[in-house]
Amino acid sequence: MWKFHSIQSKILILSVSIALGTTIVSLAISYYAEIDTIKSTTELYMTQYISFADESFNSMLTDARKISLAVAAEQEIILPNMKASLVEASYDYYQQKKKIHSFLSGLMSQKEYIENIVVVTRDGRIYQANSELIMKKDLDKEAMKKALETERSGIFYSREDKELLLGRPIISGGKAAGAVVISLDYEIVVDAWQLEPLEGVDIYIYGPDDTLFYTNTAEAGDGSLLLSQVEAAGGNTGYLKWNGEKQYFIRYGSGKDKMITVSILPYRLLLKDADKLKEKFLLIGIMAVLFAAAVSAFFSKRLCSNLYRLTESIREVQNGNLQERSEITAVDEIGLLSHAFNEMVDRIILLLEEVKQKERLKREAEQDVLAAQIEPHFLYNSIDSIQYVAHMRGEEEIGKVASALSELLRSVLNNRDEFITLWEERDYIENYITIERFKYRGDFRLLWDVDEELWTYRIPKLLLQPVVENALIHGISARESEGLIQIKIFRQEGDVIVKIMDNGRGMKQEQIEELVSQVAKKNRAGFRRVGFANVLGRIQLIYGEEYGGTIYSMEEMFTCVELRLPGGERGAENLFQAARRDGQ
Repeated sequence: MWKFHSIQSKILILSVSIALGTTIVSLAISYYAEIDTIKSTTELYMTQYISFADESFNSMLTDARKISLAVAAEQEIILPNMKASLVEASYDYYQQKKKIHSFLSGLMSQKEYIENIVVVTRDGRIYQANSELIMKKDLDKEAMKKALETERSGIFYSREDKELLLGRPIISGGKAAGAVVISLDYEIVVDAWQLEPLEGVDIYIYGPDDTLFYTNTAEAGDGSLLLSQVEAAGGNTGYLKWNGEKQYFIRYGSGKDKMITVSILPYRLLLKDADKLKEKFLLIGIMAVLFAAAVSAFFSKRLCSNLYRLTESIREVQNGNLQERSEITAVDEIGLLSHAFNEMVDRIILLLEEVKQKERLKREAEQDVLAAQIEPHFLYNSIDSIQYVAHMRGEEEIGKVASALSELLRSVLNNRDEFITLWEERDYIENYITIERFKYRGDFRLLWDVDEELWTYRIPKLLLQPVVENALIHGISARESEGLIQIKIFRQEGDVIVKIMDNGRGMKQEQIEELVSQVAKKNRAGFRRVGFANVLGRIQLIYGEEYGGTIYSMEEMFTCVELRLPGGERGAENLFQAARRDGQ
């Protein structure tokens, strides 16, 4: 049965969406790739042909430039005439003019693109390669005037007069003695851009001063507006709006004379072939979507039939029927889900049995805990009875010891905290010392020297008591004179230092070295090793290897156990909890 929110409908929608999306993306990629290919091809061919035309143009200019240099640097014919003052009507002038004419004619032979070579001195004498008469009005044209007055080699032209000149000064004695002007055939020069592949492409050529030198369009004006748009667009290729439509342009800089060639092609011509491909791709896309929809509808129906059967089995289990099993035997993912479903139901049955068993064991454990609580109460009550009898009989010392023992047991057993304050640790040790005084009957004292703000510093419970016990049992218990145990706690370089000193019998250096060696091997047996090894192991386990302790001793004089604990703002307890979390 068809349902909009079913997996079958989702598969169908997804497949159609993928086909449609793939088609759109493929169409877009192919379409724009085709445009890029056409643009790249157009740009390549246009650039190549423009480059070819530019090379032809530059080749003619290069030849003209070489000829002008040869004329300006000629030492036997040209330069001597520049220095001589000849009368135009004289025979010498006629001979000199003939010699120069012959020289200039020879330079321009077989160069059809050169119309004339003119040499003009500063005093107005004119020498040329051809025989045409040069009028004063010809010398007064703007391009000719600039060519004659130039201080260095350059190109001068007039698009209206179709005049193209190359001028160069003739230097003699460190100053200009005249000028050589080569007149190029404008039509022959610009014919280099009249190539068949460039037909339909508008060509604009600009001179070094950004004025229009040549264009193949009829209505171009001065061309400055087009050049400004190209410069504003940036880059050597791109798009701009020209003649009322979008145009694709190529900017080409050429030659030593800094000529700029701009070619523009209507964008619609670029898309002419791409539009035909777009229609074909669109037809292919529609067919692909229809085919994908038909195939998806067929396969989704077959695929979802087993899903529907598995869903019914899940509903049965959901309603409490744990005897339901899926009978799907397909070897695909649905078959794996069916097998996993059957195993899950079997596992649920086992887990239910385990839960029942654990509940029974839990009730039994609670009964054991209640029974175990009777023993500490019995012990406390017994100690209270001893304390009461001692008081009734006047045995104050026994009563005091019983009270200290009861208080010690209550504090240790009832306090479930892993960390306690130094003040609480002090109470444990004081009660312990009270009991030990009754045991040993010795004359010894316990002195505390603790920075006031450290009484609230938290340490692991019963960390110092084993060290004090060792100091009492193995240190001062055998002394005949008054024994002394001093506990000094203070801060040093950000850490907390604990020193427990006694004036007992001390230790030999060999004993200290053996003890340190055994502690390093985590051996916790032997003389004075139970307490110290245990304490050192707890410190390093909780705080890390950088913390711990050491022993200083001198035989028959003293023993000092020094412990180093962290004293940062986090505190010992927070540091331990963080370490436990990291370990987990």
